Amino acid sequence: MIQIALLDWKAIKYFHLRIFLLPIISLAAGFILALLVIPTNVFMFLFFSVNTFAVEEKGDLNKLYLTLPIKRSSVVGGRYVLSIGMGMAGLITGIPLAILADHFSLSHYYGPIGWFLPIVSISYLLFSVFNLCMFPILFKLGYSKGKFWGMLVPLALFSALYDAWIIISSLPGNEYLLFNALEYASKNMFLVNGCIFLAATLILLFSFLLSKKLYTNREF
Repeated sequence: MIQIALLDWKAIKYFHLRIFLLPIISLAAGFILALLVIPTNVFMFLFFSVNTFAVEEKGDLNKLYLTLPIKRSSVVGGRYVLSIGMGMAGLITGIPLAILADHFSLSHYYGPIGWFLPIVSISYLLFSVFNLCMFPILFKLGYSKGKFWGMLVPLALFSALYDAWIIISSLPGNEYLLFNALEYASKNMFLVNGCIFLAATLILLFSFLLSKKLYTNREF
């Protein structure tokens, strides 16, 4: 699976330079609230990994992979290894970006470092949910047929969740809603973050198993 992930990474070398645009987009989200940078960055890195499906279809890489002495499940596993790696890159780079964004954000961050763990947990949960929305469909239909439901709908959902949070947190009495939630999570670290991590892992596992089943039964 690692070899497949490396092949996928090499296949999208045309897009490599574009990865430097992702932090800029994440910092733009941080203009409203610095803590939004991390989940935004994770989503953008996940979205970037979908380029493998576009290149795969354009270069007809499915036939190449299937001529190699590997199972279809390994192709799926490699794609998920790359996706998870991109998600981790989004998490790791998102924390310093959030600290940087705090210098110009409209809502400054004054909480303890421990507040970052719930944000990371929620970002992992969002990563798993959007992965489930995208990857099984793209493995089943391919990029051309599946890009609307597998990409545009999750993007619209992410934007809707982002806008909904901004609206809800702007209502009278909700000015400190996020900070109160983070404070509660920091005081119940194991319970809150443990439940979120478990839910996210189960969703990601289900996404992988579903993708493997759909891709195994796909006809080329």
